[in-house]
Amino acid sequence: MSHQTSIATLRRYSFIAWSASLLLIAFGVISLLLFIRPSLVGVHPGSTSSYEGNFFWLVFGALFVILGMVFLSVAYRWPRHLLHVLSTQPAKPMRLQIEVDEGSDHTQYYACLSDDTAGASPKGLRVGLWAPSPDIRNLIGHELNTTVYIDPKTAEPVVIEYANGYLWAMKGAVTSCPASTGSGD
Repeated sequence: MSHQTSIATLRRYSFIAWSASLLLIAFGVISLLLFIRPSLVGVHPGSTSSYEGNFFWLVFGALFVILGMVFLSVAYRWPRHLLHVLSTQPAKPMRLQIEVDEGSDHTQYYACLSDDTAGASPKGLRVGLWAPSPDIRNLIGHELNTTVYIDPKTAEPVVIEYANGYLWAMKGAVTSCPASTGSGD
């Protein structure tokens, strides 16, 4: 996978998240309309009394609109922030190992990063990955040399550049990981 393909994958994931946010807002607006005036969303005039003024529709409508707005903001800002960090911040060499957490309903990938400089602590950072590349399974079990771009606001790694592309960090998904146990590439 090329670096341009990695950027296109990030933008595709961002568009999907943005679209889901808009759907959530639309459901919220429909719920609010059911509370205010159900006939605007096609409810038969004889059934409007079941919806109009029902507190349930107000609460869920407001909740959906607020959550949708938050998700919309994150889906718009985070990928732009990642690309900004990539283009403006200096890179730092680090070692990378990919971990996978396979659940019954999803699979989550993590990057374990350790400092590549001499005398550095073997304990590193565990970064949750967003929009993983299709070839990420090929990286599992290998230790790779990478360059990492650090977010200047949080001092956390947000973009990991390896030979075949980029890996993108999820917002706020950085913890410590155990010492590296893999062998070199």
